[in-house]
Amino acid sequence: MELRHLRYFKTVAEELHFGKAAARLNMEQPPLSIQIRQLEEEIGVQLFHRTKRSVNLTQEGEVFLDRVYQLFDNLEDSINTIQMINRGEIGKIIIGFIATASFDILPTIIKQYRKEYPAVQVILKQLTSAEQIEALQKGNIHVGIVSEPLENDEFSFQILRQEPLIIALPKEHPLATETSSIDLINFANDSFIMTSRMANQVHYDGLINCCFQAGFSPKIVQETDEVSTVISLVSAGIGVALVASSIKFLLQNEVVYREVKNPPFSTVTALIWKSEIKNSINKAFIEFVKGSYIPKTHEISSN
Repeated sequence: MELRHLRYFKTVAEELHFGKAAARLNMEQPPLSIQIRQLEEEIGVQLFHRTKRSVNLTQEGEVFLDRVYQLFDNLEDSINTIQMINRGEIGKIIIGFIATASFDILPTIIKQYRKEYPAVQVILKQLTSAEQIEALQKGNIHVGIVSEPLENDEFSFQILRQEPLIIALPKEHPLATETSSIDLINFANDSFIMTSRMANQVHYDGLINCCFQAGFSPKIVQETDEVSTVISLVSAGIGVALVASSIKFLLQNEVVYREVKNPPFSTVTALIWKSEIKNSINKAFIEFVKGSYIPKTHEISSN
């Protein structure tokens, strides 16, 4: 039995006239009659009462017609579903992200994405940049939002934001009352709090290089994987920290943020994925971000 046999049966059952059914199917009546007879022989049941004047469904034919309608409805649903999957409109996507992205980039992207792709289940995992690279390699996440992505053949990326560094100071710091930008050399004798090199080697080395270019080697007293922890430690007076300008709203009552004169290093936040994209949902998400999220340089102020 082939799908066309069921389509022939459904058309005859709806028309209850072989001639009209044949015209609707754009075929001759004799071949249609033969196909219906073959279908009845194959299933071993008579589906139609035929006379010279009329064609009617048997009781078995009426039940079979209901099942055929269900089959075609399910087939149409299945076709629609796989077409949606092919367009990346249904399924699941697992997105890794760094903590700083959760302040603005991630909510902006996810809010709009969920409006355009409501049938896609979005699973979010907060990971360091290094953890995201490993998770991408293992297939534990599909895309990631990282800091300072490395260029290599295995991964591709789209820059989402590039922003300058600012200095985070305890409220009691002697330079906290400065209103203008400050030379980094003024912090040569301060203790520094940094995100760890293991969390993001490029970012860590970039911060160290900033200090070297300013003329000193930073005295690092504490390292942590989370930038929110960095700011908490600054608020406790443990040290100062070079951070991305986008997080200057954290603990504003306890931490003072100031611009750095001519900072030689800017931080980059980017969407990253494996260069070989096999999943249509992942591809659609990447194209969505490229088309809807405008990369920008984050502005800073000295308040």
